[in-house]
Amino acid sequence: MAPALEQDVGAATEWVAKNRNAVEAALVTFGAVLWRGFAVHGPEDFERFLSDFTPFSQGYVGGTSHRKAVTGKVMEATRADDHINIIMHQEMAYLPTTPRLLAFYCNKPAERGGETPIADMRGLMEALPQGLQDKLKAHGVRYIRNFRNDETLNDWRADPYFNHYSWQYWFETTDRAEVEVAMIERGSNVQWNDDGSLTIWTVLPATSVHPKTGEKLFFNQIYAMRQHRVTIGEHNITRIDAAYPNYLDKPNAAAFGNGEPLSEEDFMAVHAEMERREVSFRWEQGDVMLLDNKLTAHGRHPYKGERDTQVMLFE
Repeated sequence: MAPALEQDVGAATEWVAKNRNAVEAALVTFGAVLWRGFAVHGPEDFERFLSDFTPFSQGYVGGTSHRKAVTGKVMEATRADDHINIIMHQEMAYLPTTPRLLAFYCNKPAERGGETPIADMRGLMEALPQGLQDKLKAHGVRYIRNFRNDETLNDWRADPYFNHYSWQYWFETTDRAEVEVAMIERGSNVQWNDDGSLTIWTVLPATSVHPKTGEKLFFNQIYAMRQHRVTIGEHNITRIDAAYPNYLDKPNAAAFGNGEPLSEEDFMAVHAEMERREVSFRWEQGDVMLLDNKLTAHGRHPYKGERDTQVMLFE
């Protein structure tokens, strides 16, 4: 590598811009591109490094991951607890408009674990049991998000254990109209409940056509939005299931478009296929990975020690 690319973020940024066509071609072929050893030494460098790409116009309003802005268009990847196994998913597939690309930056690798595994989505739908395929194609997926009301007294859901956030906290406003406008613009249905809590939902196809290749791909989160023992452990899921006997009342839930929940058998069928496709690597400080959001799913392994991974979304 030329020394300037290792030492000067301006030179590295110019290199990305000059090689944009090659990067795009690699994304279509492989689904992901990893830069290592380039002069990216903080979130400002990360944002500058990929400045030739257009930020996702709708931002992360309505997203399900607990993340806040770091600087400019750079966000925390997630605040999910270190023991949680974030299973494979495609970013914001629960909304009608989604980012085309997303990029991860390793500002500080975990002491152990914390990889961002990826998986090729080509052919995944066809690899699933026929009955599951038929349901997904016929009904699509219903995504439901429930937010409590900060003003409700003695609400057991306020226990941080349940990660059941209030709409005032999540949307950073106390203005109901502002929340409604933001979510309706993003294609969601909005329902204010009698106790002042908020439910938003969408019903979307389970597949999407890739804008460049024309491939019809598995593109949904019916699997990823379900809390399960493989994500949070047997003890935790037992406690949460007892607190929320109706699965659809949980903070985040997904079912077939007709309201039928995903069965344990079908969940494990998707999980097995995702695991079979998984590829991961050990993060190094300064790494940048760019993903095609339709061709490639991503997740996060549990970890030990401090970890700082950041993300940006692109059109």
